[in-house]
Amino acid sequence: MKPLINALNQRYHRLICMGLVLILLVGTLMMSSSEAQGASSDAGGSGMNRIESTVTASSHQSGTNYVPGNVLDGVWGEDAESQQSRWSASGQGQWLQFDLGTEQTVTYVNIAFLNARERQSSFEILASNTEDFQSSTVVFERQFSRQLKPEDSIMQTYVLQPTVKARYLRLIGYGNNASGSSGNWNSIMEVELYAGKVPGESPEEPQPPLPPNAGEVKEEDVKPPEMKRVSVSTAEQLQQALDQAVAGTLIELKDGTYEQNGPFVVKDKHGSAVYPIRITGKSGKAIISGNSYMHIENSNYIEVSGLTFRNGIGDENGKQTLIDRGLAHRALTGVHPGIQLESSSRISILGNTFALDETGQPYRFKAQNRYVWCLLNVENSCRYSEDRYNPNGEVYKGLTPFEDPKLITDNGTHRHYIRVEGTSSHNRIAYNDIGPKKGFGAVLIYDGEGHSGQHISQYDVIEYNYFHDIGPRVTNGLEAIRLGLSSTSLASGYITVQYNLFDGFNGEDEVISVKSSDNIIRNNTIRHSYGGIVSRHGNRNSFYGNHLIGDGVTPGSSGFRIYGNDHKIYNNYMEGLTDKVIRLDGGTHDGGPEGSTNPIVRWGGNQEQTARLGDLPAEQRTELLRGHWRQYNVQVYNNTIVNVGNQTTTFNLGGRTYQPVGTKIYNNLIFSHAGTMFHETDAVIQAPEQERAVYKGNMLSGNAPISNNPVVDREMTKQELHLVRSMDGLIRLSVYSPAVDAALTPFVAADDMDGQFRYIPDVGADEYAPGKQRANPPLTAHDVGPDAWMK
Repeated sequence: MKPLINALNQRYHRLICMGLVLILLVGTLMMSSSEAQGASSDAGGSGMNRIESTVTASSHQSGTNYVPGNVLDGVWGEDAESQQSRWSASGQGQWLQFDLGTEQTVTYVNIAFLNARERQSSFEILASNTEDFQSSTVVFERQFSRQLKPEDSIMQTYVLQPTVKARYLRLIGYGNNASGSSGNWNSIMEVELYAGKVPGESPEEPQPPLPPNAGEVKEEDVKPPEMKRVSVSTAEQLQQALDQAVAGTLIELKDGTYEQNGPFVVKDKHGSAVYPIRITGKSGKAIISGNSYMHIENSNYIEVSGLTFRNGIGDENGKQTLIDRGLAHRALTGVHPGIQLESSSRISILGNTFALDETGQPYRFKAQNRYVWCLLNVENSCRYSEDRYNPNGEVYKGLTPFEDPKLITDNGTHRHYIRVEGTSSHNRIAYNDIGPKKGFGAVLIYDGEGHSGQHISQYDVIEYNYFHDIGPRVTNGLEAIRLGLSSTSLASGYITVQYNLFDGFNGEDEVISVKSSDNIIRNNTIRHSYGGIVSRHGNRNSFYGNHLIGDGVTPGSSGFRIYGNDHKIYNNYMEGLTDKVIRLDGGTHDGGPEGSTNPIVRWGGNQEQTARLGDLPAEQRTELLRGHWRQYNVQVYNNTIVNVGNQTTTFNLGGRTYQPVGTKIYNNLIFSHAGTMFHETDAVIQAPEQERAVYKGNMLSGNAPISNNPVVDREMTKQELHLVRSMDGLIRLSVYSPAVDAALTPFVAADDMDGQFRYIPDVGADEYAPGKQRANPPLTAHDVGPDAWMK
């Protein structure tokens, strides 16, 4: 009796399903015009062989109606209403699972991804006969959705291989290629499953020939894609060309001056890797001037090259083009940059000259115990005043910081030459000539989402730029490069700063200021400059292969100053530095050893307070992040430090409230006739054994005392290092040096500062290898900037 009842129940269930199918078909006929277009067979589907199914999902976006059932409702399109009918879930491996009711053979699927023209979604499809997918077959290997042409439908056909008979299909999403957190989302408007012949295929048609084997196509036979060339000679033509640009457009600026009331705006423009949008001045004589600069927003694959930026600081009229485009909130009245990137990715800024006109930019200094404000490049403009420039104030007729180096600028208009802001990634700033710059404000800044956000541009590369003639001295705020803000310090940038030359920098004591995490600063050269490289905030940054060269006399040239956790400093060459070569001076705040994005923070010293960072109000959180954070597990190894000058110390450990913990100082080569080589504060000397620095394998020479700590003094000895001045001007090991093959494990660099492999590692940055090719010499002006780009 029970089998009979079950059979009747199954038949009754099938009748209900058939009724539902009829209702769905009637509903399809009653769609709006836009929905009917979406459900048409433009993408190759045919209602005759469509397979009905039900759908479930691993999850969906909380607080929304973006549920899995939306992918089977027949509604999809590019209008805002259709895009609301979708499934969305954030994270790698989120899935939609289709139950076909019985085992069936699906040969292809149609999928309409959200924003399919702007981004590509990564996905794969599995088939199984069990609902838990313990046993499954990959029927569509993981790959990105198609890069669509303008004429393509967003509903695209994907053929399954191999075709297998199964009851369940699972579409697994792996996010998309948008920048920042947007790349984590899986969003699909519609999925259609089909059996039978794939549209467009015909068994009678001859099979296409197999593609050639790799290497059969000759390089000279592959022609690069042709760009649509647009030549402009006026500001009006330039902005018009920018407004009309599409992928593959090449905008060539003829020699001349380009100025309008506000920036030249590139907004919502999307090139591709093969068809970028290029904006170029061939000879470098196309000049962006006056009230103008370049503003690039919500765009990708844009190249700006060969231009000269000489624009001024701006005035009230200088925001008109932003107003015309509804971007008045982006206005930077009074502080125009050369280029500003806002939430844009894969932007290339190549071979440009940034020598902005700073005339009229105010700055402040103190003379005769009174504040003085002046305007740059404006004679007889100096006035006594407190907090801002007052043209009617008492006239000051004395020297300025440009004439007297003892006078130091301490305030002014924050003007930056290049700004990278918002959520972005994979930008390249290379081969630019940047300088001179006299005014207040860092030259190249990464502000991410600003103090209100916690993200910074990721995977950018800053390389082969020539930073020069920057100064005079300021108390703070004139870095050559600043990667982040205090509020972004725990965010990972993965930014690489490499092969840049800094020559004649005389701003503040941070030439490169790192205020984010997981960045690489390598193979840069700093010459004749005040300051050094500073990891002011953040964790896990690496600094290697850099050349920092001073004259041993001029005060203020330094090496590295570090805060935060798990930094590595190795293979750096430092000669003639005159101010605390490597400095770990403790912290005002202690974020613990983990280096997480939401640590428990201690601060306050004797009246110590403790809180988890994320539990604090935004304003207090930012205030804590502005502090100097205690150093944990910093590794300093295989560096060469020679001819230290100005009676300065070489290594400086300790200070402030919380002392460095777990510092490893291994295999460094030091030659100094100046101050103490290893100086520790009393708090560091008295620290528990498990927190103390570990010194191993360091080799020392010169008249300088080893350490102010008797324990460290006894652990190390001086000896003749037999160093020589090589043909390239650097001090290196000779064949007789005891540093050859003398490095101790575990902290040893795999190669040396020249890129040479260390077979049996030497002490210091240089591996003794006479006659071998050296890949990383100190940079000169011939190696960087626009001329090097054109080689």
